[in-house]
Amino acid sequence: MNSRRSVLLVSAQTLGAIIAGCLAVAVLPAVAVVPWPTHRVAPLSTVVEPAASPQLRACPGPLLSLGANAAAATSATSYGSSTTTVAVDPASARVLTSKLADPGNRRASTDGQPSAISVESGAVSFGLLAGASSQVANLETARGFAAASCVEPSLDSWLVGGSTSVGRTTLVSLANPSDVAATVDLAIAGEEGDVLSQAARGILVPPRTRRIIPLSGLAPNLESPVIHVTSSGGPVAATLQYTSLVGLVPAGVEMIGPTAAPATTQFLPGFLVTELAATSVVGEAHEGTDFPALRLYSPSTEAVQVSVGLLSESGGGGTVLDVTLQPGRVSDIPLGNVQPGSYTVRVQANAPVVAAARAVTGTLATLDASGTTGSAPSLDVGWMVAPLPLLRNQAVAVPAGPSPVLHLMNPGTTAAAVTVTVSGTTQTLDVPPGMGSTVSVGADTPVLLAGTEGLYGSVSFAGVGQVAGFGVQPPGPQDSPIRVYPR
Repeated sequence: MNSRRSVLLVSAQTLGAIIAGCLAVAVLPAVAVVPWPTHRVAPLSTVVEPAASPQLRACPGPLLSLGANAAAATSATSYGSSTTTVAVDPASARVLTSKLADPGNRRASTDGQPSAISVESGAVSFGLLAGASSQVANLETARGFAAASCVEPSLDSWLVGGSTSVGRTTLVSLANPSDVAATVDLAIAGEEGDVLSQAARGILVPPRTRRIIPLSGLAPNLESPVIHVTSSGGPVAATLQYTSLVGLVPAGVEMIGPTAAPATTQFLPGFLVTELAATSVVGEAHEGTDFPALRLYSPSTEAVQVSVGLLSESGGGGTVLDVTLQPGRVSDIPLGNVQPGSYTVRVQANAPVVAAARAVTGTLATLDASGTTGSAPSLDVGWMVAPLPLLRNQAVAVPAGPSPVLHLMNPGTTAAAVTVTVSGTTQTLDVPPGMGSTVSVGADTPVLLAGTEGLYGSVSFAGVGQVAGFGVQPPGPQDSPIRVYPR
């Protein structure tokens, strides 16, 4: 009897479990189709505006030479002083100037030092601070005219120009105007490809100091150097100083600022052809480094097809040539047999490239029938780099120099009307689409531009035995607001 009661009890329990299970199975689909209540809460966040930084530029200081100090043959010593012009709008804004330490230059206290110019944050609008320096060299080993704009410090920049072949000296200038030490790496490429140098890595530039690195110590006998400068810690203002000798004859000096970063299209306004070049055909192979040329380099690992156009800024015809860049190698493309004048060099490629153009002026001394020198040598070399597109309003500092000219290039499809203000006098310069325009400006003069957004600009100088130029470089992008999510 007890056994039967136990069996019935277990059966009843089992039946109840089965029924409960069936009910659960029946209810689950119904629950699945009933929407669950939802409640979404956006995470707490806030938008933080970065503190505005003072606008800052580093100016190159006087020209330098190696070997002037016999006790330190690899130290660079200045000869003479450079002059610096500053442009700022409004003119009442206070511009702060501070000297940078220049260790190794025993004449720094006499000839001057590189400097930094700055304005407090908010004192002037973005792009309305500029500076530029110039100097005339007249030595037995260095002669000519050099000019360069003051450079905004950067963590990444490209230097295109110079040479370390026989008779040529190129110095890499690394200026650190910040309060933080900078560690700099130089990646060097040339006509035969990459140049490996352990000494080009980990270069320490102390705060508020300029260091000079002779390029020949890192890459000797290089005709066509291109240098990619990267920095960690503090940003640096990187430039080149170039001196050329042909035999024993001084053949020019130049200061060379950074060129635009690699891109598939580059514009170089203000390339000067002062006389017919020695080459007979544009693009013909040519030896040496003292002829008009376009230097091109692509970091691509494959061959790059490039179309180079020379567009006359006077409205005349132009020249177009197609070239192929070999992977990792720098090419100097001769630009000869071109009528004297000013041109915009347009570079279009199927992969990013960097570019700079070399101008030359003057001839070697000629000899008369008796074999004596008939005229004094008057040679010079200038390098024009590729600038970045201008802002809507832009300040340009024009330093002292022979016959300065402002060049503007309009890559757009509609004409641009640019307001140019020089020493309080305003004029309107029309820049046709796809063409360039020029206007003469005063030496040692600030220039203010309005309506230049998207245009490209440069300043050139030309005189007897003198040529130089620099791109008008706008400041880099401002820091953007960031959204912060507190933990």
